[in-house]
Amino acid sequence: MRWKFVEEQDLNWILSNAKAMFKESEWRDELEYDTEKIKKYFFSALYNPNIFAIMALDSKDKPIGFLTGVLMDYNFSNAQYGREMDLYVVPSQRGGMTAVQLMKKFIDWCKGKGAKEVYFEPSRGVKKDFDGMAKRLDMENISTVYRKKL
Repeated sequence: MRWKFVEEQDLNWILSNAKAMFKESEWRDELEYDTEKIKKYFFSALYNPNIFAIMALDSKDKPIGFLTGVLMDYNFSNAQYGREMDLYVVPSQRGGMTAVQLMKKFIDWCKGKGAKEVYFEPSRGVKKDFDGMAKRLDMENISTVYRKKL
């Protein structure tokens, strides 16, 4: 897998696949998908140095997944931690290492920024699959969240 930071020309692919991600989510029947909100989030990710947004690419540079995350301050300290916001791999590419490699890139970025730990919170529908990925990255399961101390 190759990867790149998200760029403005990736907006349409992100919009299409964010909608596909939403349709797979547990919220699909309870919430309304908001394209304009996704656009605002996309552009904030491009220009906010505390937001991480990358895309996975196949060998022909076709996008196959994305991950976004954010650095946040602890409520009680100026120290920071990383929190995954979105992780999606297109269905035809699942079962390989794409998600793990995206997660590793985010963990490395957080570590480089001085974060103390990283959190991933998979939706209930993928938790079983997520267990194996988290194990490969030496993450611990704490309730519905996975954590890696850096």
